Amino acid sequence: MRRSLNHPKHHLRKINMVVASQGAAQVVLLTQIPLIVERCGLSLASIGGLVALGTFCLMIAGPLWGEMGDRVGRKPVLLAGLTGALLAQCLFVALLVAMSQGYLEESNALIALAISRVIYGLNAAAIYPCCQAWAIDLGEPEKRLSILSGLSAAANLGRGLGPLLALPALLAGALWPLAWLILLPFITLVLTAGLPKGKSHIAETESSENSSLPPGALALFATALLGTVSVGQLQVVMGPALKDLYGLSAMGASSATAVLLAAVAICGFLVQISLVRKLKAPQMSFMLGVSSLCTGTILLSSTLGSLLAAAGLLIFVVGIAFLVPGYSTLLSQANRRGGRLFGFLSLMHTGGYTIGFAIGGWLYERDPQQPLLGLLVSVSLIAFFALLSSIISKKKKVGQTQYTAR
Repeated sequence: MRRSLNHPKHHLRKINMVVASQGAAQVVLLTQIPLIVERCGLSLASIGGLVALGTFCLMIAGPLWGEMGDRVGRKPVLLAGLTGALLAQCLFVALLVAMSQGYLEESNALIALAISRVIYGLNAAAIYPCCQAWAIDLGEPEKRLSILSGLSAAANLGRGLGPLLALPALLAGALWPLAWLILLPFITLVLTAGLPKGKSHIAETESSENSSLPPGALALFATALLGTVSVGQLQVVMGPALKDLYGLSAMGASSATAVLLAAVAICGFLVQISLVRKLKAPQMSFMLGVSSLCTGTILLSSTLGSLLAAAGLLIFVVGIAFLVPGYSTLLSQANRRGGRLFGFLSLMHTGGYTIGFAIGGWLYERDPQQPLLGLLVSVSLIAFFALLSSIISKKKKVGQTQYTAR
């Protein structure tokens, strides 16, 4: 029994649970925004600014935490980040409860809320890079695609379960779901404390060969950025499109959006655990993702306003499920300094979501007759960079073969 608890697979399951908990916490907060506006007196603009502030800090701190994980080990860095995130969430929830009880007004609490979001963003940025790099450390090199698709599936599962966690808590009171913002990071702290101490990887990467990026890495990073830009745009226009094109009320559009987001997350989870993890070639997963993404986007944009758009959305989600583990594995193959690599990948993902939210909302207000124009552009660029990455990779392999032959 003790041997099984010390097995790398057991540790990988714990890391997956940490990632799932983080995904669930993010969605729980998003689902409570209407109630926070009503009960705490915060304006929607103020909440949007607070979320954007936390996201910005999350974006800039990811590479720093990843580099630190390479130097001092995954476990102490992840524990430090989780502890800081937990304390920030405690402050954030306490301030919201105080506002709901009339002890604080928005003008007095806004600065403290902003500080809590800054602390949270700077510390939570450690979670994804450290978990991804740690999972790679524990697994076998030939199973990287399976490991990374498992982590991506765990994040999707958490996002799908977030609304389900919030619903029963609402029975106790309007703001009771916010308790999950404290409970979830506490659970992840306990899980992380039970993991073995990671080792420093800086000594292994002193040579330029070990720290080099794979061929076409810049194109792969661009694909990662544009992938989340695409998802961000789709998420931000989903509610308005349901209201304007399908004739739903504001309440109906909000409810339908929540259901669709949960369904999309669960769909991505199922695809990644049933299909992606069985693939052995990351390039195959990457190209399947690009082709599905392009197909789904074209179908979705051409049928938006009818029920056939659901098929386009499904194919789009399948594309993302294949794409993310594909380029993540391709990027990690030639670079052992996983913390730094996944830190920059986290930067691309968070930055992409931020850009997608901003562009999607602006384009929809500018031209509501073409709500997916920005999505079509970003997916077209994904196809271009994917082709560029493939060409560079093939040229590199041909050059290596010719050099070996000599």
